[in-house]
Amino acid sequence: MPVSTRFVQPRSLTAILLFGLVTASAAFAQEPKPAPAGDTVDLFGLKVTQNERFKFGGEFIAGWSHDGAQAALGLEKQGRVGMAILSLGGKVSNRVRYYVSVNPVSETNSRPACGEKDFFFPNDPRLFAGTGPIVPCDPEDGLKRVDTYNTFSLDYITQQGILREGYIDWGLSDSVSLRGGRFILPIGFAPRDVGAATAKDMTRITRLNAEANYGAMLAYSARRGDRPVFDLGVMAVLGDGNREKDYDWFYFVNTSLDTNSAVTVAASMRLMPFKALDLRAAYKKGYTGSKVERLPSYWASKRNDDALVVSLKLSPTSWASIFGEYAKYRWGPTLTSGELVGLPDLAGIDKPGYYMGLQLEAPITSEIRLGGSVTREELTRDDSLIQYLTLNHLYGVSMGKKDRELIVRGFVDVNRLVNVSFFWMDVSNPFPWVSGSWPVTGPVAFTGRAPDRVGVTVSLRTP
Repeated sequence: MPVSTRFVQPRSLTAILLFGLVTASAAFAQEPKPAPAGDTVDLFGLKVTQNERFKFGGEFIAGWSHDGAQAALGLEKQGRVGMAILSLGGKVSNRVRYYVSVNPVSETNSRPACGEKDFFFPNDPRLFAGTGPIVPCDPEDGLKRVDTYNTFSLDYITQQGILREGYIDWGLSDSVSLRGGRFILPIGFAPRDVGAATAKDMTRITRLNAEANYGAMLAYSARRGDRPVFDLGVMAVLGDGNREKDYDWFYFVNTSLDTNSAVTVAASMRLMPFKALDLRAAYKKGYTGSKVERLPSYWASKRNDDALVVSLKLSPTSWASIFGEYAKYRWGPTLTSGELVGLPDLAGIDKPGYYMGLQLEAPITSEIRLGGSVTREELTRDDSLIQYLTLNHLYGVSMGKKDRELIVRGFVDVNRLVNVSFFWMDVSNPFPWVSGSWPVTGPVAFTGRAPDRVGVTVSLRTP
């Protein structure tokens, strides 16, 4: 029996959810760290004393940008608070600890668009009108929160309301721990690892890897002194946290709800034999959405959600590092979902790509560092939207085209607590009109502003 078939059996759900293995150091790399116990932290003006049971933290990120993808509505100039994360963690006992973080700025999810004359919006609920529940459009945000190619959101994590993460860790031994709850999956580099601050200046691969979901994981870590040198593991989560990235709108049901009986499983490894080398690899096998026989729709179907990600970062000195990441995703409706909507020969959609970059930084004073980076990315544009439009010969779309980005960043960092970043992105999107950025009919069809971006972000975090 194929591996993918075994994982979809409902009877395996309970057993699988009891286990998961992930690198603890990689998981923690994506969350704000509370200050050490016994210290007093300034939580944006509020003095809070830390202790072993209650450790507070915070992270604030705001940004201004010019985003050509939203120029059609005259909204290309944007200034927003993207994240105002407050976290609380601590120990319940010597073996049990907890962590909770909230971000009230929760606007990552795409919204159903009302449509606009001469434009195509993939999030228009009329695409599946008559095949499912009535979905009202969102006249305020639907035209501006379309997909990952056309959105005003600075955040990159889909939350459960304002809850970003919330989990409990149980230390089974000095090197093994079990985690349960909602957490960010440690797949690939975290944005901060490669110099990014928000969804506006990160590579598309980094954004596709960023996923929070509910599940369990078991972590093993080998250490040399205080430094981890090898982590290895597997995890099991519900799986729908990645649904919208492949246009599986599923009638815009809350993505924190599980729409299928299968679980998503992943394996993760991190190797750091010495400080100059950071090698990671992750493999994910799962599904999003569900095949609903009574409501057959291409836009609400069971999709593949597999990923293979290999990451490498070399830091030969304290002021220079080179990094890169290779990713290969498999998306698209499953064979049985394709049959349900009259497309019986659908195969999974392979979406390979890579990025590589160089970062340099130098101390100006004992507290201030100045630096910058250059990153080049190339990723296949293929996904379920491109497949659908290709099969129906719509809007001049075809499979096999590539999305390319060149990102140039500069930053000033003060004590690793305050960071001011400047960025410029040259974006080469082969089909900006399928995300509502350019018109598809009328006298100026298939023309518009280049989806390039330029901006500045300010990040503050507690010690």
